[in-house]
Amino acid sequence: MATYQNLIDDARVFLKDADKVRYPDAQLLSYANEVTAECKRVRPDFFLGTYTTALATFALTDTCPIPIEYQHHLKDYIVGRAELVDDEYANETRGAALIIKFKNGITGL
Repeated sequence: MATYQNLIDDARVFLKDADKVRYPDAQLLSYANEVTAECKRVRPDFFLGTYTTALATFALTDTCPIPIEYQHHLKDYIVGRAELVDDEYANETRGAALIIKFKNGITGL
């Protein structure tokens, strides 16, 4: 099972930020927590039997509760979200497309 650190490190490859210069872990982790909450909203079946109360904020070392076959969609969201707020290196079209790709992938459209 992948941890949130694994997901963020994989997302950094697409962000071309392997040295962690442009995006701090805390920023990308906040996007990972956003997307996990969105997954709980649109795919509550991912969380059956776990997290029955309000969804907690995950840490880098926590295991991602999303099934592994959907985790690449989380990376799409993290990269897209980062690109949408990145002023200097913005590629808004790509960022928006990645978020749409996440939504379509996670819902099976």
